Amino acid sequence: MNLAELSNFIGTELRGDGTIEVTGVAALGATTASEITFIADATKLSHWLEHVDEFVAAALILPARLAEHEALAATPLLLAKDAKLAFARAIQAFHAKPYEARGVSEDLQIGGGSTLGADCSIHPRVTIGRDSMIGDRVTLHPGVVIGDRCRVGDDSVIFSNVSVYDDCELGARCRIHSGVVVGADGFSFTPDEEGHQYKLLQVGRVVIEDEVEIGANCCVDRAGFGETRIRRGAKFDNLIQIGHNCDLGEDTVVAALTGFSGGATVGRNVIIAGQVGTNQHISIGDRAIVTARTGVTKSVEAGKIVGGLPVQDHMKWRRLQALIAKLPELFERVKKLEKSSQ
Repeated sequence: MNLAELSNFIGTELRGDGTIEVTGVAALGATTASEITFIADATKLSHWLEHVDEFVAAALILPARLAEHEALAATPLLLAKDAKLAFARAIQAFHAKPYEARGVSEDLQIGGGSTLGADCSIHPRVTIGRDSMIGDRVTLHPGVVIGDRCRVGDDSVIFSNVSVYDDCELGARCRIHSGVVVGADGFSFTPDEEGHQYKLLQVGRVVIEDEVEIGANCCVDRAGFGETRIRRGAKFDNLIQIGHNCDLGEDTVVAALTGFSGGATVGRNVIIAGQVGTNQHISIGDRAIVTARTGVTKSVEAGKIVGGLPVQDHMKWRRLQALIAKLPELFERVKKLEKSSQ
């Protein structure tokens, strides 16, 4: 497509020749003369300008506040309120593939009372239990196992070797990546009279709402009673543990190696960085940000930025880290003062 067509598709303001042909997108510094890339901040712009004689591109997507630099006068620009979002839409423009139904593999194992929607793509070695309902245009890759009385919504994609236990529900337009387990038992035991661990049966279920994406090798435990629920639009990286009876909010994003203990509640639009862990039954308010390797030992108010172990205000935690680095020096100074006062 030409630059004007692309600008219209991704919702940007075009500055420059709209007839330039665009063949694709690439990372900053890796574009050819017919590809575009994006610059989101002044640091990236400085990097581009330092290498302006060797970097080529058909155009740059960038925020309007960065567009006035004189070195960009001859460069076609696509001005956006959110350059990364516009770039994401440009990737879609060149790489998104329309859905094509592959049909149903002859070796599908499907239990009595289960139904398949229209135009599904069911790959080999898929197993579906009894009384389950698979929606329209659903893709199930090889090795997927779906239990009894499950629901999978329209246009969802479940990748290879995912296990969905009995009585679990997935909404529409979900993407569940390889190795995910939905509905395994929550971790709940209590010692009996002889000190042996006695299992509390987990009789609840998991509900995953529409447009949720779950990365590879995540585990979503079923509730002891009631539901473990992941709400619409939440996104999860790889290797995340979601304990029984958790409730994770709309459009929340969670980075890898995070673990939610049972009963944790997370609001909407929360950002949780990698290697975060939570106590049981804590809550994290809407739009909070939890920085990497935080131990969330108590509830977090909406809109707060927190870090550290135990969890605390992020800036306070950073100041404490700076002081800790100075402790050896302070200790030596105190020793000298004590000696001089004797």
